[in-house]
Amino acid sequence: MSEPNQEFAIVIEPKAMLADMISDYLSRAGYAVAVAATHVGGAAQAKAHGKVDFAVAAVPAPGEDHTGAYLEEARKVNPLMRMVVMLSDPLASVAGAPLDAVQLVKPFSAEELDRAVALARMPAQSLS
Repeated sequence: MSEPNQEFAIVIEPKAMLADMISDYLSRAGYAVAVAATHVGGAAQAKAHGKVDFAVAAVPAPGEDHTGAYLEEARKVNPLMRMVVMLSDPLASVAGAPLDAVQLVKPFSAEELDRAVALARMPAQSLS
């Protein structure tokens, strides 16, 4: 059970072993975590929870029509959500993912995941 002020994260990854590893990592970082195999499933998890603070999502979404369909909608509802997008192909389109999403190419090490999450969690820099 999550604590009242605990931040909430969603992992969207079709490979259960990888999703579990990322979920465990985020749980150790203090997040309450939900896992979904698809972006449609991630959207349902987000709707059930309400506010989403962080997402780690496979892009493109396997078996789904629009690359970042959930990611676009998620940002509309959760404008401060930080995000890491995982790519199987470094040249894959990240259309639909927020421009400030940190990209992480699969396969990756625990250290690379740590760096990507840390980078995504950094406060946005103002352009003034």
